[in-house]
Amino acid sequence: MNRVRRVFFLCLLSLSFMAAARAGVRVSVLTCSPGDEAYSLYGHTALRYVDTERGIDVVFNYGCFDFSTPNFGWRFVLGETDYMVACQDYANFLPEYALRGSAVVEQVVDLTDEEARELFRGLLLNIRPENRVYRYRFLDNNCTTKVRDKLQEALATAGNVVYRGWEPAAATYRDALALPSMEHPWYTFGINLLLGAGVDEPLTLQAAQFLPLDYMNALDGAYTTAADGTERKVVRERNILLAENKKPAVRSNLTPFNASLLLLLATLVAMLCELRKRRTYWGVDVLLMSVQGLAGALLLFMALFSEHPAVDVNWLIVLLNPLALVLMPVYVCRIRKHKSMKIAWVQVLLVALFVLTALLGLQVYPAPIFFCAIALLVRSLFHIYKDRICDLNIV
Repeated sequence: MNRVRRVFFLCLLSLSFMAAARAGVRVSVLTCSPGDEAYSLYGHTALRYVDTERGIDVVFNYGCFDFSTPNFGWRFVLGETDYMVACQDYANFLPEYALRGSAVVEQVVDLTDEEARELFRGLLLNIRPENRVYRYRFLDNNCTTKVRDKLQEALATAGNVVYRGWEPAAATYRDALALPSMEHPWYTFGINLLLGAGVDEPLTLQAAQFLPLDYMNALDGAYTTAADGTERKVVRERNILLAENKKPAVRSNLTPFNASLLLLLATLVAMLCELRKRRTYWGVDVLLMSVQGLAGALLLFMALFSEHPAVDVNWLIVLLNPLALVLMPVYVCRIRKHKSMKIAWVQVLLVALFVLTALLGLQVYPAPIFFCAIALLVRSLFHIYKDRICDLNIV
């Protein structure tokens, strides 16, 4: 009986040593759910490295940037945004996300000790001052794609990484960017204005992994396939380190949709008042054309000078055109001098071209833009035909 107990004890001891050896070095992907600040709306991805024998438990974070960098704001507008990879203690990583109520999910990767240590050596090389800075591109070179690429390099000896049982929820970059930011409609509207036709291209499986939550879901079904057909599941274990504890977002009733609808209604009401009082309120034209022209100037600037992806070809500039700023003083002058407004046909042409690009599917436009287009169209036609409407001379 004592001999059986001794054998049983030795077996347990051996299993304990095997488990300890396996737990000695561990690499995991940390995925943080979205926050409410603009920079955190899409979540975050980081790599955790644990070596219990050497007392190491650190997180490698590719999402660091320095606000004190000279001309940071201007460089950000131009797309010259340099991010850094930094290493921090795991104990200091979680509190930040606990404060904002984000969930943190850990996916432990099935790496051998040698693969894990080789990855660690590469990461240590990456955080050296001469190597840690990289040019950030939010669609294809961000904190998530950096982690994915590093992990695929570490798994290269085991074979190619394939992702099974996962399909992206969005068909295009535009859809993918809209889903996480639905509770922030003005932010989504701004993104849709600035990003052009490039984000309407169909997403490949690899490209769709640029967002943290999408990559986390893809990683759950990832395998390595060797040349001899041997397969290994990438994720060995999944743990919830922090549960989500966010307060519900406070949403304003003044959404872009409502604001554009109000703009259209205000334009129509102004024209009715003009018909009633037989006079033209040129301030309405100043408002509409200022919004149109300034937005167009921003789109033109981004297309010509910014390195941000997908802003170079933006068909929205057909409607939101800086030409409106040139036409505006001519409009006002001709209105005040009661001259012919045939120049308003330029606006009609711009609206017609905008509708044509939408019908041809050259780019997907946010719904509020169509209300703005209608406002510009009816206002232009009003100026062209105002002297024929109800046989009134409007001055």
